[in-house]
Order: sequence, then C-alpha cells, then structure tokens
Amino acid sequence: MSAHEYVCHVRFSDVDVYGHVNNVKYFEYYQEARIDFLKVMREADQPHLATVVARIDVDYKRPILFRPEPYVVRTRVARVGTSSYALDSEIVDGSGDAAVVLSRASAVLVAYDLSSQRSRPLTERERDVLTGATGG
Repeated sequence: MSAHEYVCHVRFSDVDVYGHVNNVKYFEYYQEARIDFLKVMREADQPHLATVVARIDVDYKRPILFRPEPYVVRTRVARVGTSSYALDSEIVDGSGDAAVVLSRASAVLVAYDLSSQRSRPLTERERDVLTGATGG
C-alpha cells in the first residue's frame, strides 16, 4: 500500500500559551491517522482486522504550531510479519519535495483475536492488503 495521507487539524485546546502543540497531542494525531488508515483497510474488504498497538515511538523534529490550515500525517506500511506489522508515519507541513517533516513515528501493531484475548497470525488476505498485493 502506498503512503496513506490524513489531514490533521490542530485544535486550540491542543496548544500551550506559546501556540505550540503539546507533545502528548502528537500521539493523538498519529492515532487519528492510524484509525483512518485502518478504515481504508476495512474498505479494502478486511472488515475484521482487530489490532492492538504494541509499541509506538515518536521523534519530535520541529514544533507544530496552531493555525487554521491543516497538517498532513503520512502513514505507510514498513514491515509485515507473522502476526504483527509496523507503520511508519510522519507529520509534515507542505507537500511534495518542499514538505517539512515536523515529527516521525513508528508503531508496531499486532493482529488480535478478541475471543481468546491473544495475538493471532495475520490472514493471507490481511497480508495482501498490507503489502498492497490485492490479488485482483
């Protein structure tokens, strides 16, 4: 799957007195983008992809400032394993080669069986959707 883009609006309540987004809010922005990414996965005929976040790391590059124009969160699949997959994301200002990276994140998600409350292997269809090989 190519990079998924999520338009992220900064809310006034996200910022401190200097107009900088609080560092905890970055996790929320990445979560919103991840949920939107998973929504696209469901639309790709994968309605039961239950996952849990096993790990997330965030690097802060530049402050995100309050403004009316949105930022963009780009997310792409970095790795697909047996029962987990990794997503690399970045929050950018601008587009194309002129985009300035404000933050980067890496998240590991694990396929999860709700009935047994344990991890489970990804199905072949899930793996195909994650790798962009939809098979048809």
